[in-house]
Amino acid sequence: MLFRYAFDDFKLWVESKNPKCLVLRGARQVGKTTVVRSNPNLVDKQINIAVVNLEEHPELSAVFASNDADSILEELAFITGSQFSAGDIVFLDEIQAATSALQAMRYLREHRPDLRFVAAGSLLDTEISEGRISVPVGRMEYQYMGPLSFEEFLMAHSDCSMELDLIRSWTPGMLFPQTAHKKLINLLRTFLVVGGMPEVVNDYIESGRTDGVSRIQASIINTYRDDFAKYNSKQKLLLLRKVFDWVPARAGDKVIYSQITRDARANKVSQAIDLLSSARIIFPVRHSSGNGVPLGAETNSDVFKLFFLDVGLMAHMTGISRITDKQILSSEFINKGRLAEQFIAQHLLFKRPSYERPELHYWLREKKSSNAEVDFLIQHYGIVVPIEVKSGKTGRMKSLLRFIQEKNASLAVRFDTNPPSVQAITHQLGNGAGISNRVQFDLLSLPLYMVGEVERLLKHWNSLIDSAAGGY
Repeated sequence: MLFRYAFDDFKLWVESKNPKCLVLRGARQVGKTTVVRSNPNLVDKQINIAVVNLEEHPELSAVFASNDADSILEELAFITGSQFSAGDIVFLDEIQAATSALQAMRYLREHRPDLRFVAAGSLLDTEISEGRISVPVGRMEYQYMGPLSFEEFLMAHSDCSMELDLIRSWTPGMLFPQTAHKKLINLLRTFLVVGGMPEVVNDYIESGRTDGVSRIQASIINTYRDDFAKYNSKQKLLLLRKVFDWVPARAGDKVIYSQITRDARANKVSQAIDLLSSARIIFPVRHSSGNGVPLGAETNSDVFKLFFLDVGLMAHMTGISRITDKQILSSEFINKGRLAEQFIAQHLLFKRPSYERPELHYWLREKKSSNAEVDFLIQHYGIVVPIEVKSGKTGRMKSLLRFIQEKNASLAVRFDTNPPSVQAITHQLGNGAGISNRVQFDLLSLPLYMVGEVERLLKHWNSLIDSAAGGY
């Protein structure tokens, strides 16, 4: 079985005192059901998990609508064939099939506080955003899930323990063996094609080959497309398909509605984007001024770019079935290819604690003679950290340098295909008025495959700064 960090998060919820009802949120086939039904952390705890798939029991819609806790529990006990005892988990899967079920969970929890209630649904977020399902405010907690991360992908390999230990323990000043770097780059190359959808990764791990993953990826993509058929509006269906096809090909581009289609009003295209975002198939990354934290306080909702759910699905949809050694090491692949930016985006989106809604920002300054864009912004210990997905030296990071200059930032992160390092950068940069200013900052340069370690390394950098300040 593939290890997921979500297993640990779910275990924490199970073991917490007086937990609220839990809702697992994420796109189809990212592994939500597996986290509950096949969680290895619960094997030794002898916890009974009563599973009810509401798509298989449409008759329960009326029962949930009654909000009669005794009647609901009686029906669920009959379906599962067991009476519920203290500590049992009641799992309502595909909960969007009964629109009143989520609301009814609050009454179940109040009636039986000795039980744990958890729900998941492939289109739950869409139903909530469309107003067909009401969420009991303050009565629920959430666990957000995405595809497997690259580190989870490495954990699925039996021969990668040394490489995992290395990237998890590396700190500035340590040597990074070239042999390990080369192996990790090759594994990254595979991941960019395979991606992180559990069924796809399972097939790759079992077969050791990538030539069979395309069939499974096509099946997942067709499942998403089939979901669109639930909308009886032909115009909405066509718009959803256009946005769905546009994002993989243009991931990371500023969204201009007319480039997606000229046949629909901007507000209709916006609605289609919102629907696919609520289904967690695509993710908006919005512009923030980046002057301080929280980044969301200075967000411009009209300026954003979109990324797809998974880099492997994106590669499949754009016709990429193989990446050569030469391609992945080239500056052309990093700077102009979209896979690298998509890879970083999906990892940064889910770097936050699983109970926090995934969100991500970037910085864009549009001027006639001096446009500038920083790929991503994150916040860390009260400061804004710019992130670039680039190759090359400081002279080829003009946008990043401009951000550093304007915001007086002291730290930046760059992802590329070089081994990890930290550099003290000093650069002369003009201000557009013929005056040159000196820009100084620390650059944490990481290989793409170390994106999962960025938070740990930023904490390490912060501790070094604190120690240095304490020395005066």
